Order: sequence, then C-alpha cells, then structure tokens
Amino acid sequence: MNPLNEQQLSRLQTSIEWSNRQLEFPRRKRVEAIKQYVGSHYSDGGAEKRVPVNMLALSVLIYVRQLAARAPRVMISTKREDLKSTAANLELAINQIPDEIGLGLTFRRLVTEAMFSLGIVKVGLHTVSEALGHKYGAPFVDVITLDDYFMDASAKRRDLISYEGNDYWLDYEELMDSGWVEKDKRADLKPDEYTVIGPAGEDRAEGIASDESAQLYKDRIWLRDVWLPDERLVVTYGVKSKKLLKTVEWDGPDHGPYYTLGFADVPGNLLPLPPGALWRDLHELGNALFRKLANQADSQKTVHGFSGGNEESVEVFKKAGDGDGIRYTGQPPVELKTGGVEQTTLAFYLQTRNLYSYFAGNIDSVGGLAPMTQTVGQDRLIGEAASAQLRDMAGSVMVVAREIFSALAWYEWHDPIGRRTLEKPVPGTKLSIPVEWGRESKLGSFSLYDLDIDPYSLQDDSPGLKLQKLGMVVNQYVLPLAPLIQQAGGEIDVQAILKLVGQYADLPEIGEIVTFVEPPANQTPDQLPMPAHTTRTYERVGRPGKTQQGADTEMQQLLLSKDLQDSGA
Repeated sequence: MNPLNEQQLSRLQTSIEWSNRQLEFPRRKRVEAIKQYVGSHYSDGGAEKRVPVNMLALSVLIYVRQLAARAPRVMISTKREDLKSTAANLELAINQIPDEIGLGLTFRRLVTEAMFSLGIVKVGLHTVSEALGHKYGAPFVDVITLDDYFMDASAKRRDLISYEGNDYWLDYEELMDSGWVEKDKRADLKPDEYTVIGPAGEDRAEGIASDESAQLYKDRIWLRDVWLPDERLVVTYGVKSKKLLKTVEWDGPDHGPYYTLGFADVPGNLLPLPPGALWRDLHELGNALFRKLANQADSQKTVHGFSGGNEESVEVFKKAGDGDGIRYTGQPPVELKTGGVEQTTLAFYLQTRNLYSYFAGNIDSVGGLAPMTQTVGQDRLIGEAASAQLRDMAGSVMVVAREIFSALAWYEWHDPIGRRTLEKPVPGTKLSIPVEWGRESKLGSFSLYDLDIDPYSLQDDSPGLKLQKLGMVVNQYVLPLAPLIQQAGGEIDVQAILKLVGQYADLPEIGEIVTFVEPPANQTPDQLPMPAHTTRTYERVGRPGKTQQGADTEMQQLLLSKDLQDSGA
C-alpha cells in the first residue's frame, strides 16, 4: 500500500471542495422538494405555504410502495454440478442477511432518496476484530444522503470518477478511546461544533426538523471517508481540521463501497434527473391554484339588501325561520352575492391535476386510486401502459439490488469465522433439515457462482394482496378446471381455501360461520347425496362507470361554458 503524501492529500481536499460547490444547486433543489413533500404541518422548517393537495407526496409514496415494498430475495446458481449444493446453501445464507440488517427499510429509504435526487448506499463491514489475517464483522448497508455525499464532478461518467465519499459525525470520546485511529494522529483532535448547515451555508434536509440550537449529549467530530478506485484506498480525514487520520487498503468487492440509484440519465452529466424534479412545477402550480380557489370560496358572501320599509319589518325578517309567516312592509329584500370560486380557475386547476397524473405516469392507475376509463378492457390497457414506466424504474432498482447483494455475498463468502445454521427444505415435503454453514462448507471459488435477484420479491406481499391473489386463482383457474381436476384424481379442498381466507382477511370467525362434519363411516365422498337438479350460469357484464378524468373533463366543460354564457349576457 502506498499512502498519500501531503501534496496528494492537499490536492485531493481541494478537488473535493470544488466538487462540493458543484453540488450546491442540486442539494438546494432537493431540500426544497422535500419541504414540499412534508408540507407545512410537519415542522417549522417545512413548506412556507399550505400544501392542501400534496400530489408530490402521493406520487412518491405510491412509487416507493411499488418499487420497494420489502427487501428482495437473491437466487444463487452455478454451472458446476458438484457445486450446486453449496450454491443452494449460499443462497439460504445470504437471504438471512436482509432481516438481520433491516434491508427492507433501507431499500425504501434508497428509493425515496432517488425520487428527489440520487439514491446512494454504502456497503461494508462493521469491523470488530481480525482473524487469519482478514478483517471481519457484521455487514451493513447504509443510505447516504446527497447532503453528505460527494464525487469527482469533473468526470463525465461514473466509471471515470477518481474519487467519491461521504461525510459523517462520530462520537468524539468513542474515537479517542478506540484503536481505530493511531494514537499519534489523535493527539490534536478536538470535537467539532455540530451544525445542520452545509459547508457553504446551504440548508440541509435534517434542518427541516431541527435547528442550530441542538444541545448534544456527547461531543462529536466531523469526519470524511474518500474512496480512491485507482489506488484502491479508503482515506479518512477531519472535515474541519483536514488532518489525515487513516488510510486503508481496500479489501472488498471490486466495485468499492458506494452504490447509486437513479431513474433517468442526463447525457454528459453524472447526476440523474429525479422524478420529483419533473413533477414539482405542476405540483406547486396545482397548490397555488387550489389556495387561490380556497381564498375565493372563503371570501364568498351572500347578504340581503333592504330598500324601503321600516326597521321593525327588517328585524322581523331577520329573525324569521324557514317557512314562517311574517308581516312585512316595503320592497322585498334583494339577495346580494359577492366572491366565490371562479369557474375558469377551477377548470384550470382540474386540467393541471390531470396533467400531473399524465407526467407522473398515470399515477391514478399505478396507485389503484381510480379507474382511468369507462371499460375494464381499456382500463387494463392503460394500466399496462402506465406500468411500462414503473417497470423501467423497477429495472433500475433491480440493478442496484443485484450490486448490493453481490457485495453482501462477497463478504459472506470471505468471512473466515462466521457460522450459520440454515434450514434447508426437503424437496417434495414441508420439512426442512438444519445445515451448518461455515468456512469449511464453502467449496470452490466465489467467481464460480452466479447471483440473480427475484424481481417479484420487491413487490408488496401483504395479507390483503394475498387474499386478492387467492380469489383470482380460485375464480379463474380452480373453479373452471374443477371437472378436469376430478378426472385427474384431484379434489378441491374447500376447508383449506376457507382457512386461507380467514387467515389473510384476519377473520378467524369464519370457522364458526362455516362448519364441516365427517361423512358416515360407510359412505364415501362420492356417495354423498347430490341435489336433484343443479344449474350453473356464468355471466360477465361490463358496465361503464364514471372515471375521475371523465368527471373532471365534464366539470371543465360545464364551468367554461357557464363562464362564457355569463360573460356574454
């Protein structure tokens, strides 16, 4: 290992400061978008104005739910027959890691970050000791925000960057008491003043919910890790002191510790175009129009004007209830109206909302909020078209998921002392047997195994969704194929179906509603009495329904036509 000399370190620090200045604009826009996302009621640092129709938050939540409902599962294979058993065990071992490190929540946070800017994760080991000449410990996958991340902004492509890294705060006493940094390099270290303001005075996302008056329980120090891919080194130094604390030769996957997620590449640029940047203008326009409509509705007033008559008649009129008979002299009162929602403004708002749904990939269809057309067939076609954008975004998530699991698999394979007990299923049964997994179980080299991600494992698997799938399978496949199932010697277990329905619907009382009795001992199921006459009728009816877009269009036409009539009168 050739550590950096003072001149190289100084040039590196100067370049990083320049790259950080290039990231000031996207960082500021990210924070502004997050303020719109949280609205005005989250904290004092949220949106300055009310966000009554938070279309941005609705879109982000829908896409995060679709793209990262839970942690993915990995599939391991190999072309060598003698290593297939080891590949199966490695697959079981790696699939234990997501639950151990909370990877499902990490993926949701990663996708959320990618909606506003660039999603970044750092993968590595919490090193706890050394054995057989290798560092080992528990793996981690941590989300790094754009506020803390930096990269070589002079590069045109990510594979050409000469450095990348992140800033972080570490407990000062813990650092001084540990052996992670050599004693002579700790001598002049001092705790830093904690801040939620960036180096150039820019706002950071955590400043939305907290301010500069934070009272820390323990002192902290501001550190910076830098990954140098060409030198294969990880350099750590103090952000404020600029003092080099540690240089480590990289002992991990070739890719390095940082992995990024973006949804739309921009030619000639490192940072992707986040979906939130595309949606934000329409989101803000829609809220500005809705606030204006709300002010118009709030200022609406209806009063009665009296001309002639006397004060006594006016007071009697004011106190009279609906349907009361009173004695009133003078001219009848005139109803005076002022203010109210302007029809053209309301029509413009409805058009803006429809445009937002269009640019967000038919968010109503993707999120299952409302039918998009008047027929089931058309709605299914639009849903499939809308899911094309969703599939493209899911493909990006799959790429980074495959990279992250490749790193986790690398660490798992090269762990010299780690041991696990795997539950290996027995084919053809519901049984499993315990299998010990350790250093002696790993046959061959890591490069002989192929890793892939199950794309369906990221999708929602809630009980409600399982109940829908069960109903679809029973209605579309089981019942229509019932005669063929019986001819093949099979039978439909109604008790099992109802048991699953009760389980997924969280309705155990279904066992009390439907009960089963055993047939008599001398009577087989085929001999059970059947009704004298049975009739089965399948009827499929397609009924047109009112869609949100159709209702909005009708409302716009009505409002605009009324406005034209009023202006021409």
